Amino acid sequence: MKRTNTIYTLLALMLVMFLAACHKDEKIGGTAVQTLAGEYWVKLDGGTGEFGDSYYTLSLYNTAANKPDSIWIDDDLNSKPFWQIKGKIGCSVSNLTFSGSNVVNQDYDSHFTVTNGKIIKNAATAPGTKLKTDSISFDIQFDDEDPVVVHKVGGYARTKFDADDHY
Repeated sequence: MKRTNTIYTLLALMLVMFLAACHKDEKIGGTAVQTLAGEYWVKLDGGTGEFGDSYYTLSLYNTAANKPDSIWIDDDLNSKPFWQIKGKIGCSVSNLTFSGSNVVNQDYDSHFTVTNGKIIKNAATAPGTKLKTDSISFDIQFDDEDPVVVHKVGGYARTKFDADDHY
């Protein structure tokens, strides 16, 4: 009798495992702002002025709410930042545009304003590999810069090939 109970228990366990294995996983989709999101290499003021001819890191990524009308802009404090900015700004996924006025900076106590933000698909050429990649451009001003200056920012989407990186 004990052996029969053990056999039934094992069969029941195997049946449960079999049925659980037959469950199909849900399809994982992208984020609401995935056409804007990414890592970028940017220069400020055309590579002249106080920022010099260096490329700096910049990331755009979805917020926790994952809504198509807002996005994080972040110059990657732990990478190669140009000013230490991180804040939520508005965006239009269909128009590939973004902007934000008097944005609270999450990196330190300050505010910044982003205007004329635009992503243009396959409009840039990566410098090393010569691959086509997305271009990014926007204007930015910082409330703690005296006098307040509007900086022109422009660059390209990171290809992740060493020849195109600027670390």
